[in-house]
Amino acid sequence: MYLLIVKDYLSHRYIGPYLTTKEASEDLQRIPLSCTNKAKWQIHRLEDPKKNYLSTNKSSTLNVNFLPKAS
Repeated sequence: MYLLIVKDYLSHRYIGPYLTTKEASEDLQRIPLSCTNKAKWQIHRLEDPKKNYLSTNKSSTLNVNFLPKAS
């Protein structure tokens, strides 16, 4: 899933979600009519929280190497 983000000075518009980047770019052609010439845009990929959670290893996040205190 993808999200179209249009930044126009201090305002941010979030449009979507889209299934493909092609759908987002086609919709982008209609957006500039309501924005200034300096508006910036970005197509952002949304991550699946379940997939991201399962791919992390809990033991590696809890395993921290500490250096001994200098005396």
